Amino acid sequence: MFGFGKQSRSSWITRNRPSAPIAADFGRSSVRLLQLAAGATEYRCTAAAEIPGSPFEGNGHKLDPQVLASRIHDAIRGLGFGGQRVAATLPAELFQTDIARLPAMSDKELADSVRYEAIDRFGIDGDRSVIGHLRLGATAGGSNDVLMMVLPREVVDTTSAALSSSNTLAFRIEHAALSALRAVTRQRASECADPAESRDYAMIHLENRVATLILLRDGAVSFLRAIRGDWAPVGMTMHRRTSTGRIVSGDAAIAIDNASADESGTAWRWCSLAEESLRCLRHFERSAGGWWPREIVITGPAATDPQAAATVESVCGVRASLAVPIRMIDEPEACMHGNEWVAAIGSACAELPSLARNVRSIPEPAAQARTAIQQRTAAAMRTAARAANTGTIQLDPEPKPVPAPTNGAAA
Repeated sequence: MFGFGKQSRSSWITRNRPSAPIAADFGRSSVRLLQLAAGATEYRCTAAAEIPGSPFEGNGHKLDPQVLASRIHDAIRGLGFGGQRVAATLPAELFQTDIARLPAMSDKELADSVRYEAIDRFGIDGDRSVIGHLRLGATAGGSNDVLMMVLPREVVDTTSAALSSSNTLAFRIEHAALSALRAVTRQRASECADPAESRDYAMIHLENRVATLILLRDGAVSFLRAIRGDWAPVGMTMHRRTSTGRIVSGDAAIAIDNASADESGTAWRWCSLAEESLRCLRHFERSAGGWWPREIVITGPAATDPQAAATVESVCGVRASLAVPIRMIDEPEACMHGNEWVAAIGSACAELPSLARNVRSIPEPAAQARTAIQQRTAAAMRTAARAANTGTIQLDPEPKPVPAPTNGAAA
């Protein structure tokens, strides 16, 4: 995660720290606010709101950060949100990502090496960018694969300005796909009959312009690939919802045009994504001694087309399904619907305990094909223990307050 600010630790301690922060998920057409509380087999929804518009270019109306900040603060004050800490998630499209193989080294040395490598590889200005990293898997052969992540500093400052006030304190930024991975992993750990299935799978996080493929091996993020394309749902429209007063009033309905949509069918749209995913799986299979995921889970704001899962399953030869992260929430607010909320859920539950076991049966429409896939997976997998990984980019030992928007910097 990307940390905010550099103020003294004593000033941070004086602030109230509730058990869970407020999650602010900056989508391309709206901003989703969510706060959860601990539960047994489901998290309890404390408050939720969806604000039409975004401070970044996207499918909806672009809002001035000050206007958005006013709407966010009104929602937080008026809809039962508690505490001051706010955790932000940003769409994958705003990040530049790549994997570098670097020698094994300490965290401080690795941070310096990643900064140098990112500036050279992405051709960016280090002073105008915020650079983070995430170790992938375990060290092997004296080297370690590292995921490099770069955000323009302007994006960080805009996010900080939209969330900062006398009553709120933004303290981290997270990649939406990595936040979604946390939600899906916790749900699978609770619902899968075989606990190993929650630790060995692939996830495709679909946004309108970027599909993020993540491989989770033995509970550790081991591979990430951003695949650009037109993945927006065909004919999708975001309507203004007013049930229970949880939607902050905004402009009229926001239509999302898709000129390239083919009304005769959508399966063809997913072929390129499935083929690129298969190439990534084969690449990782060769480098990881034959490892293959047990399942591919598809989620994200654009994960609304069942043909996406069907096409990926057909091409990759692995069971694929659309995630249902809303099942993790007890009595969700009326504004919460679909996979659009998966990143917000993952961010909101980051500091909450894992859910208790609540095994759900999985339909078996293709039992023979599934058995063949499981046999292939079991024969190819290695059982060597690997280091645990949270799938979160941590740049600060602890969150710190946000400075003024004019000089907001990420630690």
